[in-house]
Amino acid sequence: MRAFAELLDRLSLTGSRNAKLVMLRDYLRVTPDPDRGWALAALTGELSFAEAKPAMIRKAVEARVDPVLLGWSYDYVGDLAETVALIWPPDPNYRPNREPELSEVVDALTNAKRGEVGKLVEG
Repeated sequence: MRAFAELLDRLSLTGSRNAKLVMLRDYLRVTPDPDRGWALAALTGELSFAEAKPAMIRKAVEARVDPVLLGWSYDYVGDLAETVALIWPPDPNYRPNREPELSEVVDALTNAKRGEVGKLVEG
């Protein structure tokens, strides 16, 4: 998951189309299946989850962050997912054994029922 997140960061900060293509080529070359396929689906807009919607994510962050701060941050950043990633307060008690693979995140969100998605996203 970290490699995909780093790829997204690098792509968003790179202006050159050719440099982006090289980054994508290099990522896809070293990333094993099924993560390679999920990453490509996400990058092309073909990955969606029936129960994980922006309104649910907004509601989860509004429960943790001042709504005025969220509004100003969203206005400045312009993207809800990026805004949430930047202002989501850390849980000092959370100690993961390891970071999940992209395919594990996709599987969990794909198979989650409506009431379970909030907890997954919060975690």
